[in-house]
Amino acid sequence: MKKTKSIIAIILTAVLMLSLCIIPVSAATVVTYGDYSYSVNNGTCKLYSYNGSSKNLTLPDNIMGLPVVGIYDNCFEDSDIESVVISSTYTSIGESAFYGCSALESITIPSSITSIGEFAFAECTALSSVEFSDTPSVTTLPYGVFFGDTSLTEFAFPDSITDIESYAFSKSGLTSITIPETVRTVNSYAFSECLSLKSAVLSEAMQSVPDYCFSDCTALEIVEFPDSFSAIGNRAFSGCTKLADVDLPLNLTSIGRYAFYNALSLNELVIPDTVNSIGVEAFSPMSHSDTLRITCFKNSYADTYCFENYINNYKSITKLKGDTTLDGKINIRDVTYIQMYRAQLIPKLGRQAMFLAEVTGDGKVNIRDATMIQMYLVGLADDL
Repeated sequence: MKKTKSIIAIILTAVLMLSLCIIPVSAATVVTYGDYSYSVNNGTCKLYSYNGSSKNLTLPDNIMGLPVVGIYDNCFEDSDIESVVISSTYTSIGESAFYGCSALESITIPSSITSIGEFAFAECTALSSVEFSDTPSVTTLPYGVFFGDTSLTEFAFPDSITDIESYAFSKSGLTSITIPETVRTVNSYAFSECLSLKSAVLSEAMQSVPDYCFSDCTALEIVEFPDSFSAIGNRAFSGCTKLADVDLPLNLTSIGRYAFYNALSLNELVIPDTVNSIGVEAFSPMSHSDTLRITCFKNSYADTYCFENYINNYKSITKLKGDTTLDGKINIRDVTYIQMYRAQLIPKLGRQAMFLAEVTGDGKVNIRDATMIQMYLVGLADDL
């Protein structure tokens, strides 16, 4: 009788092994069950691979009573799925988990996800919708996460994001970005070669534009820097051939090598006197022709740089409170500029012009500043 029971037990074990296709992988075990293979370890599962034919997936939250808590590296790589909804039991998405899913159009990421692996959604050329549920937990958009996603024209950054790593959106289809104030760090090449990107509003918490961050964004026209920015990295905007509107922040201290190299539409630049470092060929080739006009302040680092580097079309002016037109003088034109600005007859005054136009000390540029300059010009005010 005992011998019979032993034989039956052996047979049942063999049948179970065959039906579940259990394959040991390091410390975990891979189990094939239904349309999925799972990595089983310490009472939890991760999706290991997908073997089904459905193109629109709601990922399972358990297998045989064990919770599914994540997606393994390369799990869906190069599959033809079109949409994915992830259960709230999941906490992680592995490296290259959806890499090369060229038919994937949308993904919904629950708030339970705390980590996303490098290149997780890279080369998903049809991906146009990435949604994060309320109160997301992800803090980092990792290396190359949306690299090459040419259909991703919009992206709403979750408030939880503090770091954007290198190549995160490189070669994607983004048309405009507004980086929220929660983002402290953006790494090199993060938005490089985004050929449809036209405008970028940067986070005050960033402090600087890293090397190659927007290099070869050939459609980029406008970049908005906060006043707090101190540095623009090497080749940060090189090859941005349509970049025309650059209003450098007042507290800028350094401009990297080739920072605006081949930014052929750049025609005017005011360099603050706070700048104490400018890399080689920062504004080439425009600065060696008459296509770029540079204004700097007398005896500043930029003044010396322009002289020593044979910049063709630059002027250095005395920094004067009230000089709204940045011509090194205070006259009725400065009053007129403020009046035109207040009447919305000119779209804006540059950052440096705004700083010099504000003479009343109230932190605003308004008609009181125009009046004070007029009083100074007729001798009713001794100083600005």
